[in-house]
Amino acid sequence: MLHETLSQPAIFFYLVLGGFASGFFFDLKNILLSFFKKKQILSHILMFFCVFLTLLCLYFLNLRFNYGQFRIFSIVGFLLSFSIQRFLILNFVANPVTVWYNKIKEKRNGEKQT
Repeated sequence: MLHETLSQPAIFFYLVLGGFASGFFFDLKNILLSFFKKKQILSHILMFFCVFLTLLCLYFLNLRFNYGQFRIFSIVGFLLSFSIQRFLILNFVANPVTVWYNKIKEKRNGEKQT
């Protein structure tokens, strides 16, 4: 019991890293949907796999580092880091890249018309 208590910061750290990494499953889903023109059936299939992989990641991280005990801090840490990753990627990576891509696209379309 003492070993579990002393390792809680390490457990929390690994679960936060796992939650942060799980957010990339949803980024990959969005990238795939942009290539396949956001088809409805494919969207549902990819969402299912992303949720499944995220829950699988939480389960195995909890099994490996938290000795299989689901505690509130492990679930909160995982979900909080997952949410922070989604917020950071959306606001600081995806939106600036979209703006940059649209500017380049407008420039190229302007050159082709003249």
